Amino acid sequence: MDRGVSMPNMLEPKVYPYEMLMITSRGRTKLPRDVDRTRLERHLAPETFFDIFGMGIQEFDRLPLWKRNDMKKKAKLF
Repeated sequence: MDRGVSMPNMLEPKVYPYEMLMITSRGRTKLPRDVDRTRLERHLAPETFFDIFGMGIQEFDRLPLWKRNDMKKKAKLF
């Protein structure tokens, strides 16, 4: 078994620039194939995530679902 890649690393989503993940009102954006459409925020770099949401991913995860969805809509990631 290859010890170079741990299981958590394999499960981490690939990071993309915010501009590639934004959903515009003019129609569907062409998202990369391996992007989880329901969790676009997971594909942001930690620094970008903080710049957009003003908090880390762990703090974001503790928010109620309706609040997370509202924040994602405002950030055009929904």
